[in-house]
Amino acid sequence: MRRLAAAAGVGTLALALLSACGSGPSASPAHNTTGTTAAPTTMTPGDHVVDVDVGGRSRSFILHVPPQPATAHRPLILVFHGAEDSDASTVQGTDFEQVADTHGEVVAFLQGYEDTWNEGAGHTPAEQAHVNDVAFTAAAITKIETLVTFDHQRVVAAGFSNGALMVEDLGCRLAGELSLIVPVEGELPVSVSATCDPARPISVYEIHATADGVIPYGGGPFHGVGGGTTVLSAPASAARWAALDGCAPPPTRSSPSSGVRLSVYTGCSGRVTVQLRTIEGGAHQWTSDIGLLVTQALAR
Repeated sequence: MRRLAAAAGVGTLALALLSACGSGPSASPAHNTTGTTAAPTTMTPGDHVVDVDVGGRSRSFILHVPPQPATAHRPLILVFHGAEDSDASTVQGTDFEQVADTHGEVVAFLQGYEDTWNEGAGHTPAEQAHVNDVAFTAAAITKIETLVTFDHQRVVAAGFSNGALMVEDLGCRLAGELSLIVPVEGELPVSVSATCDPARPISVYEIHATADGVIPYGGGPFHGVGGGTTVLSAPASAARWAALDGCAPPPTRSSPSSGVRLSVYTGCSGRVTVQLRTIEGGAHQWTSDIGLLVTQALAR
């Protein structure tokens, strides 16, 4: 749950200017009094700061529109930063935008309350303030559909650390809106697992490093912002999702590259898949090619 340092440069300056100017989407119609727009429109390529009201609380996210013309089946990727991090630094610290500019995905980097998420298990500032981040996610999807076109059958939630725990919770509580969750360095919390009841089968791609010194690969309690929580081990987290999705055990195991082990459950309900990508060694950080891994998972 470390803060990624935002890289200095044009991208950071552009975001600062957008925020200072109260920027919304560049080519969208003016907001009406309800904060919604009349219909989807063509937005200019690049980053747009978008505000949305959720239960009387103003929330925001950075929406990245790729340069290619919209296609009928382009995905929407929702990205959740780690605790004590931000949407802007996650733009700079991951390859989501670079990959999207090549493959055409729309990417939204959501901003947590006081840089944290209420993931349904811990005691972060977001939890203590009774922030409803499931509702925020649903509201963000609804807002985005008024701004750009995307395939509602290809909506992904990817998160790191506290954000990973958030997308685990979203898989349990918002499966009707999502097709895939990608938790990175944050397994299914024990308390969330016990009550997890997805509305439909959902694909899961767990990514965890064996040497993570913050949230242990082997599961158990960990100390995080606000006190942390207790999580399943990485293999147990994947197995739990496989059971929820009605997959056929055991998983097929392979080693697609040096230092990486892949466990894949198939035969699942709704033709979904559950995967665990184990990184031998590694650390508590976004994997450097996370955008590419998400795109490859979408292609399966």
